Amino acid sequence: MITNSQFENRYTQDVIDIVLHFQNDGTRPIVSVDDQPDLLNIVDEYINKGGNFWIAKNDETLIGTIGIMPYSNEIAVLKKFLIYEDYQGAPNHVGRKLYDVLLSFALEKGYKTILLDTPHNTERAHKFYHKAGFRQVKETELPIKFSHPYKAVSYTHLTLPTIR
Repeated sequence: MITNSQFENRYTQDVIDIVLHFQNDGTRPIVSVDDQPDLLNIVDEYINKGGNFWIAKNDETLIGTIGIMPYSNEIAVLKKFLIYEDYQGAPNHVGRKLYDVLLSFALEKGYKTILLDTPHNTERAHKFYHKAGFRQVKETELPIKFSHPYKAVSYTHLTLPTIR
């Protein structure tokens, strides 16, 4: 059974495994955990700072991740949104369900902007983000600078509605 839940430390290695599986797929320069130390400290870097990190599981096997890292009361960055290939799209829609959890959280927290960097060669991801309302911007147009493991990325932002 596929479920979504908040990250727990016991899944740290599973999260590292999925992240490196996608990042080191042979189409980009190799990156490691050292290039993204937040992976070793998800609770501190995401949850304790006011953001969150969720995982999707098939029974107890991790199949997807998504995180939101706050940078201010109004701006957050979507991070580590990855779904193993067998669970992408229909019939499970694991990515859409994880994204919906993140979006609800962002709206509840009152974020006005979600930023995102996506490697150039991830067309499926670009299509998903465009459909979700993200719009491409130049790095110079970003309201903040944030860390990411690649140089060749597209930057996008999503303006969220204000909920009263």
